[in-house]
Amino acid sequence: PPCAPPPRKLTEGDVRMRLAPFRPPGAIPDSSVVGHDGGRMWKLEDGGWAFQYPDMSARVSDTGRIQLAWAQPEYSIEMDENGIAYHSGDSVVHRDQAGGLVYHQPSGTMHQNGNEVIYHWCHPNVIVYETPSGMVYYDDQGMTYRGENDVAHYSWNGEVLYQGIGGITRQFPDGALTIWTPSGVVYRHNDGSASYVPVGASQSEVLSTDALPMDRFPGPPLTAEQALHLP
Repeated sequence: PPCAPPPRKLTEGDVRMRLAPFRPPGAIPDSSVVGHDGGRMWKLEDGGWAFQYPDMSARVSDTGRIQLAWAQPEYSIEMDENGIAYHSGDSVVHRDQAGGLVYHQPSGTMHQNGNEVIYHWCHPNVIVYETPSGMVYYDDQGMTYRGENDVAHYSWNGEVLYQGIGGITRQFPDGALTIWTPSGVVYRHNDGSASYVPVGASQSEVLSTDALPMDRFPGPPLTAEQALHLP
């Protein structure tokens, strides 16, 4: 997915235009009142209020949304019933009521929700999911999952590569399959045939199911107790 648009860069000029002698955006003309602390208060068209101080402005809407901004250094805060946002320069940090965090910069975003974190870089366009069970990397070339003991990669062209404790498996889009094991390599070709190369050998051997018994599960069925004690 594409990156989110970068945050608007907050400048000193943005804040200065909300201070005296300028009328705050959305303020009713000639509604200002000078307070005892030297600030100026304006009635807003939406029912809220705007406050002006020498180096700081504030707004309170009729819904309870609060906006605070300082000219030096350039910094603003917005709060409502859903959470709070801090804006400094070209970076914004959001925090919701559940404790989730979002860091937003021109280079990308970082989402933290409990013990899960999502990183999204814009150049190059890469997404990383970090969870307690493993990590997932996603880019234009495909998706890679990395767990405690295994790695799986799903390529953009349909190829799948898996590496675990027991070996490596590579599956091709045409149906061919290669399996590397501690005792050798098994090949399944796209025509349905299979071959095997043991460790130490240089020539492949044809694999056939003719040597297998007709009964795939010889012997009496295992009980649940026996199955639990299998090595």
